[in-house]
Amino acid sequence: MYSLLCSLLLIVCISAILPGVSAFSKGYTQPISNRPHFATTYTEEDDTHITPSLNNFATREEHDTHITLKNDLAQEKHESGYIDDLLQQKQHTSSSSKETTRRKTLQQMLAVASGITTSPAIASATTSTTSVIPIPPQVRSTTWPLGKVAFSLLPLAGSYSRRATVMEELVPGKIWTFDQIQGVVAVNVPIRMVVIKLSQEAGGGLWIHNPLAPTPQLISYIRQLEKEYGPVRHVVLGTVALEHKATFGPFSQYFSKATCWIQPGQWSFPVQLPITFLGVTKSDEKLRMLPSSQYLHGEKTLEEEVQSLPSLGRYRYWAKKSPIPEWYTDIDYETLEPLKFKSVGAYSETAFYHIETKSLLITDCVCSVTKEPPKVIQEDPRAMLFHARDSIDDIIVDDEQTRQKGWRRMVQFGLVFFPSQIDVVPFGEAISEASKIDPSMKSLGEGSVPGNLYPWTWHDNDADLTNFNAISKNGKLFCPPILTKLILDREPELTLEWVDRIVKRFKNMTHVIPGHLNNYVKADAKQFDEAFDPLRSNPKEGRVYPQRTLAEDLALLQEASDLLTDFGVVAASQVCDLEEAREVGRFSAIAPR
Repeated sequence: MYSLLCSLLLIVCISAILPGVSAFSKGYTQPISNRPHFATTYTEEDDTHITPSLNNFATREEHDTHITLKNDLAQEKHESGYIDDLLQQKQHTSSSSKETTRRKTLQQMLAVASGITTSPAIASATTSTTSVIPIPPQVRSTTWPLGKVAFSLLPLAGSYSRRATVMEELVPGKIWTFDQIQGVVAVNVPIRMVVIKLSQEAGGGLWIHNPLAPTPQLISYIRQLEKEYGPVRHVVLGTVALEHKATFGPFSQYFSKATCWIQPGQWSFPVQLPITFLGVTKSDEKLRMLPSSQYLHGEKTLEEEVQSLPSLGRYRYWAKKSPIPEWYTDIDYETLEPLKFKSVGAYSETAFYHIETKSLLITDCVCSVTKEPPKVIQEDPRAMLFHARDSIDDIIVDDEQTRQKGWRRMVQFGLVFFPSQIDVVPFGEAISEASKIDPSMKSLGEGSVPGNLYPWTWHDNDADLTNFNAISKNGKLFCPPILTKLILDREPELTLEWVDRIVKRFKNMTHVIPGHLNNYVKADAKQFDEAFDPLRSNPKEGRVYPQRTLAEDLALLQEASDLLTDFGVVAASQVCDLEEAREVGRFSAIAPR
């Protein structure tokens, strides 16, 4: 739900301000015959590529592991050549003053990268571009061809493009996270999967929360964990949000013996379809609905629990036969029941608590951000450098300060969509400026920004730093404004009841692992509770808890809230009607209230 709402709002914003840009939003999905060809395996001896038959292996898992290891070998060889080219480029440009020779060297370097990685359309662009910021190679191990328009009308980073995975071990031998990127027009954010080692009392093996796109690289990481800690035994979808649901089925197909657990309240549009239509191939006891936390905690009888489950499929049968998940010994949880919108859709998620490490796993409802970009964002720094420019004319260098500047601006775009510290450049002028961009900056938006457009300028003297600091507060937890302005503020009582159950039941929590932005945030139950303060506002009593974001930055979300209410998409906000966002900011003149 988070990525879908972000994309739709961004389309509305761009279409209203920059007429004509929507022509770039259609995206495309290449026919299979036109997609880049990636070798399945690599044979060192003769440089030939072969595909071993599945019949040569005892299980699908052994076959997948063999393929992944071969892919890793091929990737290492390709990337080593890519790095060598970069070193040669750097040495050459420092010793030669002739632009023609420099251009030739760069073209050779980019030709190597594009020959490994890109579609024909991208290859033709990269090989003719002189750039000091290299484009990472797109190899088989970091690719999962979901399609450019998988989540929305806008092409999302990480859907068909390169999708690298960054692994972190949070608690040695117990908890690991895996981050990939997701974003639009170079506004990328981490999307996170969590893996927990279960105790023998909980059945042993691995428990996975909100799985990511099953690239060969990610599957290879999981196979290595399986060798040391046992097989993947449970794959859990703790949300109804589209960006997590889209990868749940394809990932679970790699682990045939694992049980899949899904969040109650799943929905689809325009036709309601069972989750088995979304790539989930499990059935019977291998496909389960998460039992309600009310039943697990003795607040609901088994019969009441069974009747609350969908009649479609075998959910009710298996709920009667095996009502308590075996992993419940290690991982407790509290579920926010589906908050349904007036038109279509819903919001729902479950907070999981790993008892031994006192860690709370959350999907979307809270996050944390600091000036340091997450590791997966720094893995390919071009998006940060793209946004670090004050205008399209700027020529920037890749250093720590520039990355932090770009990251804080990505955060502002990602959270409020239309930061108050930018001025929009007229569309015709933006097109003209894009055609004159310095060649060394062309790679920054390659593959994510149509035509190198940069249709805005940032206010001088790092004015947006104040706005970012208001959001960050040195990493203190907060509920994202898209939720407090468009979703949770419509059902504040139900949301706060859920929060209250979490802080009382998991009062000993020491860390929160959000599904986006900062990872493994040090926070206690009180700090988690305070993140939802904006929902405690009471307009009738004149009591308003301020949003974390400055009022002028909430102008677009406030306008969107009012419009969605007027059109009957969502109910009226119960808590946010006295905010200053209607009185300040660029939309104050047209605010309907």
